[in-house]
Amino acid sequence: MKNVKNSKGVNWSNGVNCSKGVNESDGVNWSDGVNWSNGVNWSDGVNWSNEVNKSKGVNKSDGVNESNGVKWSNGVNWSDGVNRSNGVDESNGVSWSYGVKDCYGVSKAIFLTNKPQQATVFGKDVSDERFEKVWEGLNSRLDGWFPKFNNAFELYLQNGNYWAKVDASQIKSTTNKNKPYEAWKTMPKEAIEYLKNLPEFNADIFKEVTGIDVKPKEVTKGEEIEIDGKQVSKETVKQALKEYFSN
Repeated sequence: MKNVKNSKGVNWSNGVNCSKGVNESDGVNWSDGVNWSNGVNWSDGVNWSNEVNKSKGVNKSDGVNESNGVKWSNGVNWSDGVNRSNGVDESNGVSWSYGVKDCYGVSKAIFLTNKPQQATVFGKDVSDERFEKVWEGLNSRLDGWFPKFNNAFELYLQNGNYWAKVDASQIKSTTNKNKPYEAWKTMPKEAIEYLKNLPEFNADIFKEVTGIDVKPKEVTKGEEIEIDGKQVSKETVKQALKEYFSN
């Protein structure tokens, strides 16, 4: 190791300054949790990347500036949620594209500009005003909660709530796209109920995203009885009798 200054947890790296948790990386400055990366500045959670500046959650990407959630991409500036793309500027939600500017929700595009944003709730187009109302209503009930798809926050807690002490090479996924429930199972019940009462709500979409099934369970044949011409589940009758005799 050479030219290591004011840094901790540095392994097989050179030119590291005011940084922690750096592994097999060179030219790292004011950054934490950096692994197999070069030319990293003011960035956190960077893996297998080069020339990264003021960015977070960057993986196998080069030339990334003031961007978050970037993976397998190059030449990315002021953009979020970028995957397998190059030459992306001031755009969000870009995947497998090249030469994209001022766009939203782009996939498999070569040289595209000014694609407008369309707000949706459960796949249904809504106005910006409606989107903002639902957004605020949902987030007020989430109260800071969000799904966790890897063990990064467990490591964060184990290291005394200091991201600087987290070894990025130990961060591993705890779920997969076919089994999202583990990441979503602690979603606040108040938030789920709020979503269920939205006119746009779609239980199938919700289950596919979260793994949480909120559809009413169907009563199988033989588990209900008829009372005054109405079908009532045996469980409902049992509960009513229990409450009656307890009074």
